[in-house]
Amino acid sequence: MVFSKLSIFLQLFFLFSLYQTPAFAVKQSYIVYKGVHSHGIEDAMVIDSKVTDSHYEFLASFLGSKEKAKESIFYSYTREINGFGATLEEEEAAAIAMHPSVVSVFPNKGKYLHTTHSWDFMLLEKNGVVNPSSLWNKAQYGEDIIIANLDTGN
Repeated sequence: MVFSKLSIFLQLFFLFSLYQTPAFAVKQSYIVYKGVHSHGIEDAMVIDSKVTDSHYEFLASFLGSKEKAKESIFYSYTREINGFGATLEEEEAAAIAMHPSVVSVFPNKGKYLHTTHSWDFMLLEKNGVVNPSSLWNKAQYGEDIIIANLDTGN
């Protein structure tokens, strides 16, 4: 008798647990890319403050409050690109990605440099001497050329 009541209780408990939604969702780091900035040439500190505040306001419209947005955002891209890094649930990231002002939303994953010896790797110079047939000479030492903008996050 006791065994059958325990068995029924366990079966009911199991069935009930199938219909429960999790109390918490897994959050992960995302980058929200909003394209280029619309601001003109202003003082850098004013721009940083305005852009960061616009990111808080934007995310607050999804999370329900500016305080939650400030807790979620861990970095605002205020110069070259318009975007921010934030800790979000998958559903929140998907909803943000649907907004017309958002270019893309993607998981923030660590990247590792493949070399720290680029000059040697690219055969630009050897022992501090530039070879006459080197790419450096052919490219006029990169004059008037932006070679790269590498943001390692540090």
